[in-house]
Amino acid sequence: MQGYFKITILLMILVTGIVLQKTEIIDLKDALSNLEILAESWWLPPIAVLIQIILYMLAFPGSLLMWTVGVIYTPWAATLIVTAGGLFGSLAAYYFASRMTDGAQRFQKTKVYKIMQKNSGFLQLCALRCLPGFPHSFINYSAGILKVRMIPFIISTTLGFAFKGFIYCSAIYSALHLDDQQPIITMSTLLPLIVLVLFSLLGVVIQKKYFQADTHKTSG
Repeated sequence: MQGYFKITILLMILVTGIVLQKTEIIDLKDALSNLEILAESWWLPPIAVLIQIILYMLAFPGSLLMWTVGVIYTPWAATLIVTAGGLFGSLAAYYFASRMTDGAQRFQKTKVYKIMQKNSGFLQLCALRCLPGFPHSFINYSAGILKVRMIPFIISTTLGFAFKGFIYCSAIYSALHLDDQQPIITMSTLLPLIVLVLFSLLGVVIQKKYFQADTHKTSG
C-alpha cells in the first residue's frame, strides 16, 4: 500500500504543477525563470553531483535531488547530472561498505544481499538498478560487502540511473514547462506522466512480490 501511496502523491504533485501554471493561481513563471538563470551557473551541476555522492554514500535517498535538477534543467541535462551523481555516489557507498564491519550484518539479512551473493552479474545488477522506487543503498552496500566485480557494477549503475533518471526528469520538466498557448491535456504533457505511472506501478508489483521485507527497512 505504501508504494501505491507514493505514486499517488508523485502524480498529484506533477498534475498540480501543470494546473497551477495554466490557471495562474500561483505565478510559477518568475520562479522558474530565476531558477533557469541560476542553472546557467557553472558551479551548480558539480554541487548537485557532490550532494548526491554524499547522500548515496551515507545510504540516504540521493534521488531527492532529481526534483531540483528535473525542474531547472532539460531532461537530457538533468539525466546527465543525476547519472553522474548516482554513479559516483554508488562507488563511494561501495568502498564505504567494503570497509565497514558493524553495519554489514544489517544488509546481509536482506533479500537483495542474498540474491547478489548467488548472482552478481551484469544482468542481475542492471535489473535491480532499473527497478523503480527501489532503495539504491541496498545495491550499493551489498555490492561493497560482497566486493562484486567493478566493471559490471559501474556499467549497470550508469544504465540504471540514466534510464530511470530520464523517465523521472522528463515527467517533472514537462509538468512545469508549458507554453502559454498549450492546452493542459496534450499527448506531450500526458505521455511522460503515463510512462512514469506505469513504470512506477511495475516497480511496486515487483517489490511486493520479491522485496517487500527489504523495502520496509530503509529507503533511498
